[in-house]
Amino acid sequence: MEVTVRTPARLHFGIIDMRGDLGRIYCSVGVAIDRPNIVLRAKPAEKITASGSRADRVKEYAEKILEGISQGAQLEVLKDIPQHVGFGSGTQLALATGSALSRLFNLRLTTEEIAEKLQRGQRSGVGTYAFKTGGFIVDGGHSTEHPQGVPPLIFKADVPEDWLFVVGLPNLSQRISGERENEAFTQMPRPPPEVVGKAARTVLVQMLPSILERDIKVFGDAMTVLDSTFGESWVTVQGGKYSHPLVEAGVNRLLDEGAYGVGQSSWGPAFYGLVEGEAEAERVSQRLQEFLDENGGGDAFYAKANNHGSEITVRR
Repeated sequence: MEVTVRTPARLHFGIIDMRGDLGRIYCSVGVAIDRPNIVLRAKPAEKITASGSRADRVKEYAEKILEGISQGAQLEVLKDIPQHVGFGSGTQLALATGSALSRLFNLRLTTEEIAEKLQRGQRSGVGTYAFKTGGFIVDGGHSTEHPQGVPPLIFKADVPEDWLFVVGLPNLSQRISGERENEAFTQMPRPPPEVVGKAARTVLVQMLPSILERDIKVFGDAMTVLDSTFGESWVTVQGGKYSHPLVEAGVNRLLDEGAYGVGQSSWGPAFYGLVEGEAEAERVSQRLQEFLDENGGGDAFYAKANNHGSEITVRR
């Protein structure tokens, strides 16, 4: 038996509430996209082995999933998502590993159980639900009294097929993850209620209705407002609304090229713009690639939304 898992990536639009004074904290917004992907293959073996990209991490995840179970597995990462750039690669790798082993040995673990066991989704649930359901995602944050587990999914909608995301990934060396990320969350001052209220209203009154009504202009405007509002909370950590001046310049270039909405994904340096139609996505991607080539290099591409989540294939 052989199990292959193909994951989406995710774009993280922002966190609604960093205050937590109403009993819940974080509450995240984002979308699953159809590229880049992790492709991981697993089959039974005498012991746990892993090969390919991030093999040590895969082996560590596998040992946690199979702890107390007398089973071994051979795991191989055939394709990977760039790490620590804003695509949620850590969560996708963890869930791909756990889901492959659960299917391989009939462990019947849910996506949320795997995420909790492998300590994913401790703040945002966007990556977990990108893997499980795909689409446009809003999670309900964590209880401030009982913050365990993955935050609940409170809204999911399919993204229209002709809404595409042009993504820029500049060649920048700075990365915020792990302990640096934990420190950032502890150092950041609590935003005032007005900022949290603005973010919440933007999501509830603009983003949710507009995606159901397929109104790309309102949705795009709301994306930009949410990203900017969220970015204001991170000025003390990032030094500005964006992780680097080049990211800000790239976001502005996307707006100049006609993107309906823009933002930086999580800590970046990946940034994105929402456009309509494949021809427009190709045009804007080309222009963005030219911009990156003139500013130290990088990659520009466009992606569709992934509205179904991960794909698991079993061969017997």
